[in-house]
Amino acid sequence: MDNKTKQRRLIIRIALVVFWICLGVVLFVLNRGHSILMDNHSVEALNLRAPDLITVTVDKLKPLEFFRNDRDIFKVGGGKHRITIEFSDGTETFTTTFALPLKGDMFLLSIPKMLNGTEPYFEPYINNEIQSRNDAEPAQEIEAPLAP
Repeated sequence: MDNKTKQRRLIIRIALVVFWICLGVVLFVLNRGHSILMDNHSVEALNLRAPDLITVTVDKLKPLEFFRNDRDIFKVGGGKHRITIEFSDGTETFTTTFALPLKGDMFLLSIPKMLNGTEPYFEPYINNEIQSRNDAEPAQEIEAPLAP
């Protein structure tokens, strides 16, 4: 083979490798899965009251009903999501879109903060950090009376 044919084959092979790497990155970003923990608790620090009964739909997933102080989880794919909240008291339906960062597997989303436009209304949820804070608190021992 001549030198031009070898160069052409090398360029085609490099282009194919670059194409496959780019395709892998795009598929990873578009299909990155997250868990969104929806929290319908009132936020006392900001004086935000949670709605009484709502129906929440994320993307095209099955809608879930939330009472005040409820918490449930949605498993979603991708980075950008559309959320729709329907109120039982006749209030106008709330719809918004939001994007989750690639870093982090689970996010805690506060519905009252989102409804009132308070940023940030979602934050990374790391169960180990919560457990370590609970472990740091001294355990209270309860002494039971001795039986005669």
